[in-house]
Amino acid sequence: MVNLLGFFGHVVYSFAPVMKSLIFAILVVPCWICPVIADDISLSILDKPASVHRDAYGIPHVFAANRLDGARVIGWLHASDRLWQMDLLRRQASGTMSEVFGRDRLKHDILMRRLGLRRTSAKWWESGRVPKQFRAELQAYADGVNARMARFRKNGWPNIFNELGYQPEPWSPVDSIVFTKYMGWDQSGTDADLWFGMVVDKLGVRAAEELWPLDRPYEIPTVRKQYDRKTSPSTGSMHPLSEYGSAFAAAMKSFDGVEWLGRGAAFGSNNWAVDGTKTRSGKPILCSDPHLGFDLPSLWYVWHLSVQGRNITGAGFPTAPYIVIGHNDRLGWGITNMQADVMDYFIELPHPDNPRLYQHRGEWKAFRRIEETIVIKSEDNHVELIDYTIHGPVINREGGLVTAQWTGLGETRDGLAIWMMNQASNLTEALAGFDQIVIPTLSMAYADVDGNIAIHACGAIPLRMRGQGRIPMDGASGEFDWRGFIPRQALPLAVTPQEHYVGSANGRPASIGYPHYLGWMWDSSYRTRRMHELLAKCDDMTVEKMIPIQNDAHDKAAERFLPTLLAAMEAAKPKGDFETKLLDTLTRWNYRAKGDTAAPLIWLRWFHHYRASVWDDEWPARGLAKRGGSWGYTSNNRRQPMLEVLEYITREHPESEWFDDQSTENQHETRDDMIVHAFRKTAAELKQRSGGRLEALAWSKNNQLYIASISGNADWDRGGHSVPGDSFTLNPGSGGGHVGGGASWRMIVDFADPSRSIGVYPGGQSGNPADPHYADLIPLWAQGKYTPLNMVGREEALKKRGEFNSTRFTP
Repeated sequence: MVNLLGFFGHVVYSFAPVMKSLIFAILVVPCWICPVIADDISLSILDKPASVHRDAYGIPHVFAANRLDGARVIGWLHASDRLWQMDLLRRQASGTMSEVFGRDRLKHDILMRRLGLRRTSAKWWESGRVPKQFRAELQAYADGVNARMARFRKNGWPNIFNELGYQPEPWSPVDSIVFTKYMGWDQSGTDADLWFGMVVDKLGVRAAEELWPLDRPYEIPTVRKQYDRKTSPSTGSMHPLSEYGSAFAAAMKSFDGVEWLGRGAAFGSNNWAVDGTKTRSGKPILCSDPHLGFDLPSLWYVWHLSVQGRNITGAGFPTAPYIVIGHNDRLGWGITNMQADVMDYFIELPHPDNPRLYQHRGEWKAFRRIEETIVIKSEDNHVELIDYTIHGPVINREGGLVTAQWTGLGETRDGLAIWMMNQASNLTEALAGFDQIVIPTLSMAYADVDGNIAIHACGAIPLRMRGQGRIPMDGASGEFDWRGFIPRQALPLAVTPQEHYVGSANGRPASIGYPHYLGWMWDSSYRTRRMHELLAKCDDMTVEKMIPIQNDAHDKAAERFLPTLLAAMEAAKPKGDFETKLLDTLTRWNYRAKGDTAAPLIWLRWFHHYRASVWDDEWPARGLAKRGGSWGYTSNNRRQPMLEVLEYITREHPESEWFDDQSTENQHETRDDMIVHAFRKTAAELKQRSGGRLEALAWSKNNQLYIASISGNADWDRGGHSVPGDSFTLNPGSGGGHVGGGASWRMIVDFADPSRSIGVYPGGQSGNPADPHYADLIPLWAQGKYTPLNMVGREEALKKRGEFNSTRFTP
């Protein structure tokens, strides 16, 4: 029986599997063995016959006479392999989970209705502003999905629908649009400003800016253009509204029931491109690996489409007919989340006598009210009354009226942006597609057959009239309103820079002095620093040589912290044989989180306790309640200051007052006191955990893949593979436990011959646990191997690259 409470709420977000290491033999498994599928399928909605050739992993190569037929066949394939997942994804985006799963999903549905994702998606679709060809392809895709659903309706639905007691509604183009928009929310929505408002209130502006600075030490910006100004503008206007602290806390509860598809320690991504001066072929090489939480089935579905000699391949969502990360015959792109600040909160002033009014710029304005009806399984419907101010929806009234403003509240064209990139044939056309992106903000890495490489900050980033929106602001005065968005032509962009490479890892998008505020919630810079270290010295690169870089397990954070930590312990002296063994293990370590060494686990636990020793005493001493979770987009941040700040005071400012323990009286603790205290705690914890046996702490035993089924049925989970990487490596693993997220799709393309690109993801093409393609890519992925994507434009040439099972679709 399916565990209904488990749907989308159970996902283990740790860190991700990784791959075999620095060997330069290409790790690509050829496609030889193929599944048995139908030879011929009648599909009356087609204009002309089409063919599908599935490789050994069930990855389809679709050959169609025109793009509409291609979209129809892709819709059929998605529905054949992933129909139940497709229905769940559109429900999650539309706020209709409660209809199937009951009251437990009501808070999620209410927030989705407040954000109006489906409402605004439908409005755009019905507006007449959707480009004709894009509209036609989305409709063709929906027709393909619905044709497959009609066949299911006749011959029997996948059993999961029977177990849950419902049948899916027909697919519509709005379903495709709303899920793309939902992923924008998943990658940009945050409660960080609410929490940071409480931090600023209790610590004061000066301390808050010291611990969460806009300009962090050791950062390397994504676009390294230099500016005259040497600092970012001060937060200045962070004047906390102290009397509203309880309102901020209450507003944070709006996120308690939200189900994130990709959040957690694994959240992040890498992408880069090197130009032809660094490659053996003389053409650029592009790499991309977005880091998300893992599920079965995967969020990704891989396919190749060939229409009249034009080809595209890569990974897309099983909700739309376009490739999200991939390449065509002439160019390719990879994405990371830029993590710009695109969401603000406002404290509004309600009328003292009329609850239907609020004040803005000296005038009393009426709330705009929308009534949403949410169907709840086995219960009466829930009616949600949603009030909007000029800023956005009201998300809290307890202790103060709080509204949320987010760039995705209005019309967005992100699906159109992806579709335009699919069609692009040169850099100018690709940049035109990038410019359509609203949410989420992205760092797009680009390469093409003409030799160009580029990286571009994309998306709608607000221009604030005053301040930076890092904390909730006064909404009544209008002084902190948005006044538009940073002009697209002013967003950071680098094209074939003098370094001969570009790349991003969720770090700072632009150099210090960039004239506009972009945000503050970047990931810690250890992946970025390691990426630059490797790419700066790489030469004579090939796809084979890129594999170990994409799978690199070198921990840059350990390299930066451990010498200081070990020096403190050398002065303090270990207590007993077990502490001595731990320190000896770390002293001999090469900072690679892989294999049977215990060093990664010892380091990560020591660092965990060191961070806690330095910071956890500060918050209660200043009246700030301890909270779980994390600011920003990765759980690595926790509710603690930026890691680069801790690195700076550890390495360069050991006398910092932040090392003094506020919970002790008549004592003044030092940095080394914190280090030693944390190590003793780590040693005691690990001794109890291992029984004093170092072999029990081996990373291979403590960093193992675990991917849960979205059904909540543990019988459908998969894993058990030992994988390299940890919380700070380019190729992410865990902090010492299950690896439930990380590199969700890996792709490498040499533009000397794009048809020989390679890729892999931890999952399988099918959503059916009984299907051989449910999880057959996982062993490949866990070993650091790839499968050829074989973007070949002629069917005869494709078949020479291996064995394929073929199906002919006829009208």
